[in-house]
Amino acid sequence: MTKISTLAASILAASTLAITGFAQVTTAVVDDFDPSGTGGNSYISGQITNVWMNWFGDAFRSVSWDAASDASSNSGSGSMKIIAVFDGAGATPNQFEVYDGFNGINPPVSGSQYTNFQCDVRFDPSSATVMVGSTPIFGHLEFGTHNGYNQDYFGSVDVPASNTNWVHVSIPLNAGADPNLTNITDVLIHIYGPAYGSPGLGGTVILWVDNIKFVGAAPVSTNCVVNWNDVHQKIDGFGASSAWNGSWTPAQADMFFSTNTGIGLSLLRNHIAPDGTTVETSIMQMARDRGAKVWSTTWSPPAAYKDSDTVNGGNFLSAYNQAYANQLANYVLNMKNNYQVNVYAISVQNEPDYNTTSYESCIWNAQQFHDFLPYLYNALSNNGVASTKIMIAESSQWGFDLTANSLNDLSTSNMVGILAAHDYDYTVSPVNTGGKPLWETEVSTFDNFDGSMANGLYWAGQIHSFLTYAQVNAWHFWWLIPTGTDNEGLTDQSGNPAKRMYVLGNYSRFVRPGYYRIGVSNNALTSVSAYKDPNSGGFAIVAINNNNTDLFQTFNLTGFTATNVTPWITSGSLSLASQPAVNVANATFSYDLPAMSVVTFVGKASPGVPAIAINRVGAQMGLTFNGPAGWNYTLLTSTNLSNCQPLLITNPPMMPVTWFDTNSISATRFYRVQLGQ
Repeated sequence: MTKISTLAASILAASTLAITGFAQVTTAVVDDFDPSGTGGNSYISGQITNVWMNWFGDAFRSVSWDAASDASSNSGSGSMKIIAVFDGAGATPNQFEVYDGFNGINPPVSGSQYTNFQCDVRFDPSSATVMVGSTPIFGHLEFGTHNGYNQDYFGSVDVPASNTNWVHVSIPLNAGADPNLTNITDVLIHIYGPAYGSPGLGGTVILWVDNIKFVGAAPVSTNCVVNWNDVHQKIDGFGASSAWNGSWTPAQADMFFSTNTGIGLSLLRNHIAPDGTTVETSIMQMARDRGAKVWSTTWSPPAAYKDSDTVNGGNFLSAYNQAYANQLANYVLNMKNNYQVNVYAISVQNEPDYNTTSYESCIWNAQQFHDFLPYLYNALSNNGVASTKIMIAESSQWGFDLTANSLNDLSTSNMVGILAAHDYDYTVSPVNTGGKPLWETEVSTFDNFDGSMANGLYWAGQIHSFLTYAQVNAWHFWWLIPTGTDNEGLTDQSGNPAKRMYVLGNYSRFVRPGYYRIGVSNNALTSVSAYKDPNSGGFAIVAINNNNTDLFQTFNLTGFTATNVTPWITSGSLSLASQPAVNVANATFSYDLPAMSVVTFVGKASPGVPAIAINRVGAQMGLTFNGPAGWNYTLLTSTNLSNCQPLLITNPPMMPVTWFDTNSISATRFYRVQLGQ
């Protein structure tokens, strides 16, 4: 379904528009349609339709390379010529859209760096027009990028019918306001009447487009601030699925789950068959043995519990609430007793909003989830496995309508352990979870296999956006090893890793369950996120450099420092490779981030020595200690400077903090404060 831009249209009264000037600029040319190949993805005559094509819209007639028309008057260059025919009644054909493929820009460009979209457009004088107020225009022209199978438009223009010269289009980008612009992989060009779906253009439209590019500030040295005390969500982990896989080798299990030699995934999602069994028991055990938590998803109840009487498609019948709850609880108990796998969570239904007969599936509505929860909650409790969390609703797109009934009822809300959804609309947005953990549990694409670093950077941007914008507690890819030859897995069909696997490892190996995301600011040209373990003082800073050039990045540490950090790089030539340690001086370090790379800096925080003041008040001893907030403080006491016993463990939100020892009657009493233990 077409997403219509909410930006107000602007009338271009002149042949060119002034653009924001930069002292230094960098330009990513998408296409200048020059067969000499002087910039960007230039294609010779006859090849343009291999790249630029119609995505949708019945008004479309043709797209071609036109050597005779060039916005820059470059001899032998040319432009893209588009022809469309509209019906003028607001019905089909009433629109069209052309684009340069789902991965037309390689590597992707980032709206954080390339802050301006530009191109040149020209309409043939004979083109159909419509009225905007008292001004005839050639049609409403939008520019954007695809976001999965939706559209995300970042700007639009209306070209007056009086202007048949080349018009320069300049549209600002803001990845901070729209995280979907963090990784721009293609350009969409969309035209329709003055209001979508209403009577508008009638007749033929002939349009030329040239010099499509993104412009931004040239990469410079840049600082970002990592704030130990700016604490956000707790991290539950990173994972993917082994659904329908029967067995792996130990080497494959190490590659995915080892924190010593692999990418250190901390979560495994497996498939529960309709009969309440799974073929993945050995994989689940290998993941468990390497420290990962295992959780399970149902794709369909038994056929007898559905109105279709088949496992592929159909609707769940709530008359079987008790029977189905018993089956799922028995599955959890069986995994515990017979395979020594403690199922961390169980998802009631995979993609309950997606109706298909191509594979196991089942439709549920919000009320059915609400009504089923007590049955499953009690069945788990009766089986002695009440610690297994209940997950809902794993919708196919990033939305939570199916969880509303359950969350709005306090009695069932208390039974929900995890809110989850997939991301097959490829969008990211914050969610009001009511305090529940929020998991993204499946995403991939279905195009031909692409194991490149450009593809890895796309997924790095998606992970970054979900962690920093949606603030998820866990993020999952779809398959670990796919069954086909497309991009559904972290590897190819034979188990050979794609760069996206190592990019995920830049997070999963070092950002461990129990870490917390902490604030990062002032990183203008890179995407940086940071995480800490308040107990051990371990931390990880993940920096994404989408630029085609190296970027010298300085990191300022606030509320903590460290002796050194170790960079781990994934790039075109390196795959989660450790580099020599970098010294930290005065809570600051710098590093030259390689072009098109993801770098994780791993370190151990040193908060400094906390101050402690002692003041006796009668029979009590008042102890005031001061230091950085956000750390675990352990107060210990001893009468002989050894055999220290803990009195208090606390994580005060503000400092200083005072605590009274009401048992301080010993003539000799020593106190000690430890941080991060």
